[in-house]
Amino acid sequence: MTSVPVVPAHTSKAGSVLRSRPLKLVAGSAAAVLVWFAADRLLPDGAPLGIVAIGAVLGSVTSLLAMGLILIWRSNHVVNFAYGSMGGVAGVLSVHLFLDSGWNWWLAIGLACLTGAVVGGLVEVLVIRRFSRSSRLILTVATIGLAQLLGGIELIIPRFFGNTGLVVGGFETPLQGFKITLDPVLVTGDHMLIVAVVPLVVAGLAWFLLRTSAGIAVRAAAENSDRALLLGIPIRRLVTLVWIVAGALSALTFVLRAPFQGVTPGVIAGPAILLPAFAAAVIARMESLPVAFVAGCALGVLEQVVLWNSDKASAADVAFLVVILVALLAQRGRRSRAEESGASSWSESGLVSRIPRVLRRLPEVVTAQVLLVLLLVGGAVLLPLAFGPSVQNLLSVWLVWGIVAVSLVVLTGWGGNISLGQFAIVGTGAICAGNLMVRFDVDFFLALAAAGVTGAVVALLVGLPALRIQGPFLAVTTLAFAVTLDSFVLNPNNFPDLVPQEIVRPVLWERFPLEVERNAYWLCLAFLVLAIVVAVGVRRTRSGRLLLAARDNRRMAEALGVPSTWTRLSAFLLSGTIAGVAGGLHVMLLHGARMGSYRPTQSIEVFTQSVIGGIGSVTGSLMGVFGAKSLEQVAGEFRLLITGVGLLVVLLVLPGGLVRVLARVRDALLRRVAARRGLVVPSLLGASAATDIDVRAGHDAHAVPHDDTRLLAGALSEPAGERQDS
Repeated sequence: MTSVPVVPAHTSKAGSVLRSRPLKLVAGSAAAVLVWFAADRLLPDGAPLGIVAIGAVLGSVTSLLAMGLILIWRSNHVVNFAYGSMGGVAGVLSVHLFLDSGWNWWLAIGLACLTGAVVGGLVEVLVIRRFSRSSRLILTVATIGLAQLLGGIELIIPRFFGNTGLVVGGFETPLQGFKITLDPVLVTGDHMLIVAVVPLVVAGLAWFLLRTSAGIAVRAAAENSDRALLLGIPIRRLVTLVWIVAGALSALTFVLRAPFQGVTPGVIAGPAILLPAFAAAVIARMESLPVAFVAGCALGVLEQVVLWNSDKASAADVAFLVVILVALLAQRGRRSRAEESGASSWSESGLVSRIPRVLRRLPEVVTAQVLLVLLLVGGAVLLPLAFGPSVQNLLSVWLVWGIVAVSLVVLTGWGGNISLGQFAIVGTGAICAGNLMVRFDVDFFLALAAAGVTGAVVALLVGLPALRIQGPFLAVTTLAFAVTLDSFVLNPNNFPDLVPQEIVRPVLWERFPLEVERNAYWLCLAFLVLAIVVAVGVRRTRSGRLLLAARDNRRMAEALGVPSTWTRLSAFLLSGTIAGVAGGLHVMLLHGARMGSYRPTQSIEVFTQSVIGGIGSVTGSLMGVFGAKSLEQVAGEFRLLITGVGLLVVLLVLPGGLVRVLARVRDALLRRVAARRGLVVPSLLGASAATDIDVRAGHDAHAVPHDDTRLLAGALSEPAGERQDS
C-alpha cells in the first residue's frame, strides 16, 4: 500500500492563493480595459489614453498616502487626520531649501523623506504614546489637534527663508527638461520620476512586511496585539517604526506632488487633500496594501476622467464622497466590540454633575445661581453698547458659532458621534433661508424655520450611514460631505442661481431694522439662549437620558429595550435643526453667501474648540468657542499652534475640557456651604472619603447617598436626570 503524503492545511491554502493570484490579475486587467473602452465610447469627451495614464501616475502617489493611513490604522486603530500635515512639515522645508537656498533637488527629496520619518517618530513617541490608554475616538480627536499644531509649523517655516508667502502653483525642477506628449497631456520628467519611484517604494514596503523579521512582527501585532505581547514582540518599538515609515511616505508624497501643485500646507488646502487617500484606504478596508495601491491608481484615473468630462469645479470631490459611502456601506461589519463601544469615550467629555439635591434649594445656593444668570445675561445684552457696528457684527458671528457649538454638544457630546461636517449643515440652512428671502420674499422667521427643517433633513441623511459606520469612520464620511458641499454644491461658479449672494436684512415687526448691527446682535443672542434652553430641556427628559445610555453602552441599552436606532437618529435631527437655524442667521449677517463661506476647516475649528471647552457641556463648549474666537486677532499660524497644543493638553490632562475647572471651583464653594450647614455630601468628596461615609451612613444623620453615580438601568428610569450642565 502506497502512503499518501500529508500536506499541511496552511500550505495547501497558501498554494491555492498563490495560484489564484495570476488569474485575479488577468481578470482585473481585462475588466479595467473593458471599463476604459466603455468610458471612452460613452462619456461626452471620452477617456483619452493620455488622461488615463496621467490619472494612474498621479493616483499612484495617492496610493502611498493611503498605505500610510492603513499602516497607522493597523498599528493604532486610529484614522490619522494629521497625516497630510506630517509630510507637509518636511515637504515645505525641503521645497523652500530647493527654491530659496539653492539646494539640489535630489538632496531636497532625500531630506524630505528623512525629516518626514523623524516627524513621524516624534509624533508617535511624544503624542500618540501618551494616549495609549485612551479610547480610539479620543485618539482620533488628538490627531485633529496634531494637524493644527503641525499646520501652524508649516506656515511658520517660510518665515525662516525671508518670505511669508507660499509657493502657489507648480514650479520648475531639473527634471522638466524631459518632455513628451501623450495626447492630450504633456508628460514631463516629474511624471516619470513618480513612475520610477512609486513601484520601488511599494516593492520595498512589501519586502519589509513580508520578508523581514520586523515587518512580520508588525503584521502579527496588527492581527492580535495581545498575542504578540505574550510572544515577546516589542509592540511599542514596532508602532514607532510604523509611524516612522508612514511619516516618510507622507513626505515623499508631498515632494512628488509639489512640482504640479506647489507648496500648499494641509491646513490651507483643507481636508480635501486627504480625501482621495481616505477613499482608497476605505476601499481596501483599512487592511490590504495591494488593494489600496490599485484603488489609488483607479481613483486617480477617475479624478482625471471626471475633470476632463465635466465643466463643474471640484466634481471629483462628489465622486470621492460616493466612493467612500458605497465602500463603507458595502462592507459587512467586522468591528470588535471595543471599537463598537468607542462612543463611550465621550462619557467624561465635559458632563458635569448637577448640584446635589440636598444643597440645591438652600437660599444661598439659589441666590448665587440667580445672580450668576442675571450677570451673564445682563452682560451679554449690554455688551454691544460698548462697541461700534463692526465689532457688533463680529460679536453676532460669534453668537452664531455658539449656536453651532450647542448643536455639536447634542450630536457629539451627548450622542457620541464625531461630526466634522457641522458647518456643511449650517451652509444648507443658509442657502435655504437665503433663497426663500431673496426669491420669494418669505417672512424671516418662516425662513429660519425652513432652514431648521432643511438642516434636520440633511443631518438625518448624513446620520443614516451612522447606523452601520462606527466610530472614526463617521468622521471621515462627514468630512467628505463637508468638502463636497463646499467645493461643489455651494460653489457659485457651479450653481450661480443656487447661492444667494445679495441679501437685504429685513425689518422685524416694522420697528427693528436688522441693518442696525445692535438689533442683529440681540436677535442672535435670543436664538442662542433659545438653543441652549431647548438642548438642556431635551437633555433633562427621558429622551436625553436614553441618548446617553445608547452612547455609553449600546449593547446594554438595547438589552434593556432602548430603541438605539431611533435615539441615535434623533440626535442628528435635533442637532441638524439647531445648525440649520444658525445658518439662516449667518447668511443674514453676511448679507449673502460667498465662495468659501462654509469651509470644511470651519467644521474642524468649531469641533476642536468645543472639545477644548468640554463638548459634553453646553457651558464648556461655549467657553471653548468664545475663547478661541477671541484669539482671532493673533496671527493665523500662532493661533493654530495655540489651538492645536490646547486641544492636546486638554485631551491629556483635562479629558472633560476646561469646564471641569469651573466644576471644581463650584464644588469647592459648595463644600464650604455644606460644612457651614453641617451637611455631609459624599458626591462632593473624594472617592475614598465618600466610601468611608457610605460605610458609616447608618450612624450619620446628614449623610446623603451618591446621586451622580448609578447603573444604566437606574438612569433609564430616573425621572429627572441628575447629571446636567452646571
